[in-house]
Amino acid sequence: QKGFTLIELMIVVAIIGILAAVALPAYQDYTVRAKVSEAMLAIDGCKSSMQEFIESNGAFPANINAAGCSNNATKYVSALAVGAAGQISATITGTNSAADTVVLTLAPTSDAARTTAYAITAGAAATPIAGWSCGTAGAATIYKYLPASCRQAVLGGL
Repeated sequence: QKGFTLIELMIVVAIIGILAAVALPAYQDYTVRAKVSEAMLAIDGCKSSMQEFIESNGAFPANINAAGCSNNATKYVSALAVGAAGQISATITGTNSAADTVVLTLAPTSDAARTTAYAITAGAAATPIAGWSCGTAGAATIYKYLPASCRQAVLGGL
């Protein structure tokens, strides 16, 4: 007789089922992370113009238009905003119920460890921005969807 027995075929099907059960959740997390990366691209696009504004004017921009950033909504970013202390925030949308409405924030820092908020002293020469701290105020359960550099609270360090 030639061919596989029924037991051998059942074992192969069971192995394929186990592999699929492990791979499917990992793939779903991967697709959400890929969508969330669009928010990081939007923030990074604004970072250069924000840094230039701060260093040129010795002050934080009043709004996103003054900072020279685009506020166009995209498929996965519903809003981009600039805060009073130079933070750039992007609100995530269209990914999944856990990551939607999460706000990623990029804040300028005055130290290399990225834990101290950048401050502007009136009348003093502007010190260069030492780094940018990325984070969120969202729960730790959504960290798996965020880029590795943003899996913390804002000004949480490296």
